[in-house]
Amino acid sequence: MNALRNWEARLEALSPPTEIMLGLDRVSEVWSRMDRGRAKQVLTVAGTNGKGSVVEVAGALARAKGLRYGQYTSPHLLSIRERIRLDGTMASEDDLVSALDTVEAARNDVPLTYFEFLTLAGFEVFQRQPLDLWILEIGLGGRLDAVNVIDPDVSVITSIGLDHQDYLGETVAQIAAEKAGVMRAGMPCLSAARNVSETLALCARDTDADLIWLDEITDSSGCVQTRVGSLDPNCASLPAPSVGLAIAAMDRLGLLPETDLHPIVSEVTVPGRMTRRLIHGVQWILDVGHNPDACRYVTKQLMQSSQPGRRMVICGLLADKDAESIAPILSAYADDVVVVGLTGPRGRSAEALAEVWARATGQTPWRSFGTLADALSELVPELVPDTEVLVMGSFTLVADALQHELFN
Repeated sequence: MNALRNWEARLEALSPPTEIMLGLDRVSEVWSRMDRGRAKQVLTVAGTNGKGSVVEVAGALARAKGLRYGQYTSPHLLSIRERIRLDGTMASEDDLVSALDTVEAARNDVPLTYFEFLTLAGFEVFQRQPLDLWILEIGLGGRLDAVNVIDPDVSVITSIGLDHQDYLGETVAQIAAEKAGVMRAGMPCLSAARNVSETLALCARDTDADLIWLDEITDSSGCVQTRVGSLDPNCASLPAPSVGLAIAAMDRLGLLPETDLHPIVSEVTVPGRMTRRLIHGVQWILDVGHNPDACRYVTKQLMQSSQPGRRMVICGLLADKDAESIAPILSAYADDVVVVGLTGPRGRSAEALAEVWARATGQTPWRSFGTLADALSELVPELVPDTEVLVMGSFTLVADALQHELFN
C-alpha cells in the first residue's frame, strides 16, 4: 500500500468520509498551530448548486491572466487528489502525504473529521506555493464549514435550495443564513440566489458585507458588465449564473484577463457535471446532481437541446437525499426509469428507491438493479442508436460509471 492510500485508510478509520461535524473551533485550533500562510487573495464559493462551475471558470480566468492559483473542492470522483489542485493540476501524492503529515503533527489530540483533515491539508499544500489566488469551495453550508476558517477577499453564494436539511435547516431561509456565513465585513459577496434575497440582505447588513446581485451587474441582453468589457455567460456549457458569478468575482478581485473572455470561458467543463459520452450511437450524460434544483436544471437543458428517439434515466440516490421530490422531475424527462442501489453507510438499495419512486410518481420504475454495474451489463446490449441515457444521482454513482469499462 503506497503512502497516500495508507493515509486514506487512516482517515477513513479515524472518521468516515460520511461523518459530518460542523464547527470551526477544532479546525481553527489546529490551523493556528500551522504556519497559516495565505494567498495574496482568496475567493470562497458557497451555495446549493453551481459551486464547482464557479471554481472552474475562476480557475480558467486566473490561468489566462498568468496567475498561480490553488483550487480546493469536494467531494472527489475518482481520486482524493482531485480536491486539491495547483494551477489546474491535482496535487502530487508526495505533496499531499507531506501535508497530511503536517496536519497530523499539528493536531496532536484535537479530533478532526475526514473533511477537516483534507481541508487543512489543502491549505498546507497551498501555503507552500507562491500562489496569487486561493479558490475555495465550501463543502457544506458556510458558517460552520471548515473552509470558512479562511477569510475571503470576495465570496460567492450561487443558489439556495433544499439540501442537507439535517444540518442546515428545514427552510431555504435557514439554509441561506448558514451559507451567508461566508460574508465578511467590508468585502464583496456576489449572489444569484434571488429566492432568498431578504435573508441574504439581512445577513449582509448584520455582517456589514457588500452584497452584490448578479442581475444588477448585467445589461438588458444578460451580459455581465466588467471593467474589461461585457461577457455573455451563455457562451459556456455550464450554468449561466455560475459563469456570471465567476466573472464578476474575478472582476472584483481585479484579476480578469484584459482579453476576449469568450474563448476562455466557452471551453470550461466540470467533470461529472453533464459529462457526455457518445458510444455506439447512444448518448450518455453523467451528472452528480442529487437535489431537486439540480435535476430540474439538467433535465431542462437536455429537453431543450436534444430530440432523441428514446430517453432513459438511471438513478441512484443516497438515503439522505430527497428522492420524493427528485422522482417526479426525472420521470417527466424519461421514457424509461431505471433505479440502482448504492452501498455504504448512507447507501440506499434499489428496492428502497423503487418504493419511494412508486409512491412519489404513481409508477413503478421500469427496471431495478442492485448495482450500476449490473444495470449496465444487462441494459447496454439492448440500447439502440439515438437513445439518450442520463446517469444521475450521487457522486458515488457517477464515480462508478466513470470507472466502468463502458466509459474507458
